[in-house]
Amino acid sequence: MHSALVGKGNVVAADSYDESIHGIQINCMDKNCKVPVFFIKGTTGIKAHFKTSGKGESVHKENCGFAKPLSFQDSVSKVGEYQGKIIEDNTRQIIIRLSMNEIDPDYEKKTVERNSLDKDKQKSELDEDVLKVSKETPTSIGSLKSVKKLFTTVSPDILAGIYLSIKGKKIPISNLIRNFEEASEALWNGETDEVPYFIHGKIERVTRREQVWFISFTKTEKGYFSLVVFDRHFHHFTYKDDELIGKEVLAYGYLKKNEYRKDQQSTEMIIKSNRYIEFL
Repeated sequence: MHSALVGKGNVVAADSYDESIHGIQINCMDKNCKVPVFFIKGTTGIKAHFKTSGKGESVHKENCGFAKPLSFQDSVSKVGEYQGKIIEDNTRQIIIRLSMNEIDPDYEKKTVERNSLDKDKQKSELDEDVLKVSKETPTSIGSLKSVKKLFTTVSPDILAGIYLSIKGKKIPISNLIRNFEEASEALWNGETDEVPYFIHGKIERVTRREQVWFISFTKTEKGYFSLVVFDRHFHHFTYKDDELIGKEVLAYGYLKKNEYRKDQQSTEMIIKSNRYIEFL
């Protein structure tokens, strides 16, 4: 754990913890847990952190975000839960650029390619040790594979301190990555920004028409949510129906209301290639 509750319930990062200021009462920050934890001072090879003793009351509860490795979906849920408190207490702020141009088949690459140093930086962007250290220049996310890795390898309290920099805005990562039902509800309630989102869910069916394909998630009481591929991008999206149906995926794009469907609320996200989805 890299953050914990101290004193009257404020969250503090391990690298900012000071016993003379914060006291000796330290607890797990998960609202469903809050068991006693202990501060471990950083050394040359180990970053400062908090941990349970593994004995008596100092054992994470089963539904705590730090009790065991989290699935992608559970990690997203926990980050959403933690982010409000991290932001409120100004525990840490990690800025990461969202730069997804490389997955867009319509994007015209600049003639000047990144040098090898930049490429090496891209490879290390999602290392937890990199995210724990304040950087003058933000790292970047350039693929859905990177997002998946981020949420399956990095501690949720570190993820909760991440803001994505996009179109001149800094937006908490939990606001931009949601399951498809939450994303759809936010769109229809006017609670979304004019920026691309990451959504996840299970594909229920695929409908292929002459000029458009609809890849639909499980229908809910609120309505429908479909990924949409237009004919000009068919050759970039090569997955067969049986490779999609029944699969949990992460997808990327702009949220759009389907105003033509009057019977129920319908939300769409236009995608252009295989790289716009990642299997979970």
